[in-house]
Amino acid sequence: MRWPLMVGLPGAALLELITASTILPALTYGSTIVLYLAVRGRLGRRKGAFDLGRFELPVAICALVWTLVALFVLVAPREVLVPVVVVAGLLCLGGLYFVAVLTLDRRALETEPGDVDAFTR
Repeated sequence: MRWPLMVGLPGAALLELITASTILPALTYGSTIVLYLAVRGRLGRRKGAFDLGRFELPVAICALVWTLVALFVLVAPREVLVPVVVVAGLLCLGGLYFVAVLTLDRRALETEPGDVDAFTR
């Protein structure tokens, strides 16, 4: 029963929330593509697995360009200044949390979730 929240928010605040929630996935997709392009040479290939062959790099570059165009369309209008600031703030908070974990509990970054044995070593 989420509709009371939508009724309670003013129209501009709801639009800003929707805009911010479309910017974050586009950033996630773009960062995934950039990371893939950075490590694709080191990835192993399995026989019989799906493979784009020689079209792998052009498809990845087209996907990155598409994501950048989508991000530009989302953040170009002046009206989206508040959602962009919200997204930037969330990214800064996430970065600060990552740095804190990196400095205070690096072991948490070196294990996978559910790896109980890693914490008993």
